[in-house]
Amino acid sequence: MDNIKTPTLVVKESICRNNIKTMAEKARKSNVVFRPHFKTHQSLKVGQWFREEGVEKIAVSSFTMAEFFADDGWDDIMVAFPFNPREIDTLNKLSENKKISILLAGNESLPVLTKKLKNKIDFYVKIDVGSKRAGYKPDAVVRIEKMLDLADMNDKLNFKGFVAHAGHLYQAKSIADIKNQYEKAVKNLQMLRNYFSRRYSDIILSWGDTPSCTVIDNFEDVDEIRPGNFVYYDYMQLKAGICQTDKIAIAVAAPIVAKYVDRHEVVVYAGAVHLSKDSVIENRQPAWGMVVFFTKDGWQFPKQPAFVRKIYQEHGVLSIKHDDFFSLKVGDLVGIIPVHSCLTVSHLKDSYYYI
Repeated sequence: MDNIKTPTLVVKESICRNNIKTMAEKARKSNVVFRPHFKTHQSLKVGQWFREEGVEKIAVSSFTMAEFFADDGWDDIMVAFPFNPREIDTLNKLSENKKISILLAGNESLPVLTKKLKNKIDFYVKIDVGSKRAGYKPDAVVRIEKMLDLADMNDKLNFKGFVAHAGHLYQAKSIADIKNQYEKAVKNLQMLRNYFSRRYSDIILSWGDTPSCTVIDNFEDVDEIRPGNFVYYDYMQLKAGICQTDKIAIAVAAPIVAKYVDRHEVVVYAGAVHLSKDSVIENRQPAWGMVVFFTKDGWQFPKQPAFVRKIYQEHGVLSIKHDDFFSLKVGDLVGIIPVHSCLTVSHLKDSYYYI
């Protein structure tokens, strides 16, 4: 790591591979399709580790990301974001020789698709199961039916099923709360499938979020799971009890640029543009990451927790109020477990270091 000069993603391969294997085995045991969301890692190398576990289908969050992984040979890609009509030309290009599926969260995109879509594609209807972000409510059967009526007029659009992402489960109060909300949401999805099965056969229920996919053991009530964050996990998942420290596979290597003994603070080259906007409350104060110390085998957590307590565009300020403070010097690298690994990777995806 002596060659690391600027904020860099450090991934521990053994932990990452084990996380992938665990989720793949869970999917196989439940006899569901494992379509991991690649927005978390955005790495061709990590993508290869998924291939070695038998993964053939993936989800991404943008067409740019779809092109990136399509160039690496991935042939079945879901763009798990409401379709943006302005990207119709990109969709047409990708779908010439790749199996591309899109999400529709309303019928407003259908006129563009009807007029300009050149190749046959699959589409899923986005269902809002509680996050209140995008998609139809589960009881909006009439609205969904009208949208499907319009879609059926285009022979290039093939309805595959319903997609849900329970993003609100990242703020769940307990493991029991996650399980209860998952069961409620899946029942609503099954009601939709039962209703529309009179019109369509083999409707797929595609489910995705790391909290539920981690704590739920049996996914026999859906057909596909799409977790992403599980590949690395992060401090938010650790604090919520979704994972333990031995599941965290990523840390940001941050160079120390200043120390202040009077306030026991260390300033590092890693700020908002490197970490993320997300924070958690730790000891009644916001924290933008958890401090770890690098070792020959990876990193270790300090005996007394330390956190990123202040964050600026390029600066991060660590509060270290114990003996570890005196062992650090300007020029050293310190590790930061990100609050939200997906956002951190999005900032630093071009600076990976694997151990």
